[in-house]
Amino acid sequence: MPNASSDELKQIEHLLYGLNYAVSLRLYGPSNSEQGLIETLKKLIAEDCEISGVLRTSSTEAKTVMTNCLLYKGDECSQPLELDSKKTEIINLLNKMLSTIGFESAEMVVEFCFIQGHPAYPVFWDFAYDIHVKDKRWIFVGCSSD
Repeated sequence: MPNASSDELKQIEHLLYGLNYAVSLRLYGPSNSEQGLIETLKKLIAEDCEISGVLRTSSTEAKTVMTNCLLYKGDECSQPLELDSKKTEIINLLNKMLSTIGFESAEMVVEFCFIQGHPAYPVFWDFAYDIHVKDKRWIFVGCSSD
């Protein structure tokens, strides 16, 4: 994982810390784009990975989902603290991380769901994308929990 991307993801996680609320963001790669998705997940995340809902999507739709998840307001019992004042910084950090991996020029973006082997503990929202850029594959996984 590139250091810049790792730093940006950690900053986003920190900004979204809250009341009974935590965010986990993981970027895996780059890896071989010729290898199958299941094999890649078993190699990079967990041997017991099982997935469903594999669906090709556009980079625009994927970025919209990512942004909407990161800007999730929560409820009175579980929520990021002072989200309104942090929105611009969160979006800028996400854009910077995506730019680092060349997301804007992705040849293919595939959405999927974990049945087993999720690298974190999703409660409120989660997303997982298989991103192909210039013969490289990136797996981007995010979720929030309590």
